[in-house]
Amino acid sequence: MPWEKQFDIDETLEKAGETFWAHGYEATSMSRLLKAMGIQKGSFYNAFGSKHEVYLRTLDQYAQQRLGELRELTRGKAAVAALRAHFDALYEDCISPQGHRGCMLLNCALETAHQDRQAQALVKKGLANHEKILHDLILEGQKTGEIDRNLDAGATAKTMMALVMGMRVYSRSGSDPQAVRTLADQAIRLVTPTDART
Repeated sequence: MPWEKQFDIDETLEKAGETFWAHGYEATSMSRLLKAMGIQKGSFYNAFGSKHEVYLRTLDQYAQQRLGELRELTRGKAAVAALRAHFDALYEDCISPQGHRGCMLLNCALETAHQDRQAQALVKKGLANHEKILHDLILEGQKTGEIDRNLDAGATAKTMMALVMGMRVYSRSGSDPQAVRTLADQAIRLVTPTDART
């Protein structure tokens, strides 16, 4: 009888992603991965091929989910309000009980991307998509007059991304939540005039 999968691929990948996110690629042994996914070795290799392939698919899944969440969070809001909502949500995520895990894409960038071109490509794509949303919001704010038209939108979006990364690193290192809050506030200061700051 031909092999037939008896599990939901997306759900199983989510379980794998949680394991990689919590422990990293190298520290996630096959036995740990199989236990987390709840499948047998034969089913694993038939469905996914290798640990590395699963890792790449979970990275892509994570990036797509986060991108969707960011788009949903900012949809329908004025530019500065959307940016503020993003950094407020990021702050809450960073100080949550799971905040010590950081960002799966950034974790990959630090652990494996320098020696894994496929993982590196996914990291670059995920970060570029995030930056583009920030960049587009800044441009939109400049069109409506909410953000100074003389501001360099590209440079500001990159600076915001650096602050996003800093918030994630601070949360992983166990820094005081106020340090994370400061970075979030500084991101908004980049696009708000002095008299509009709270």
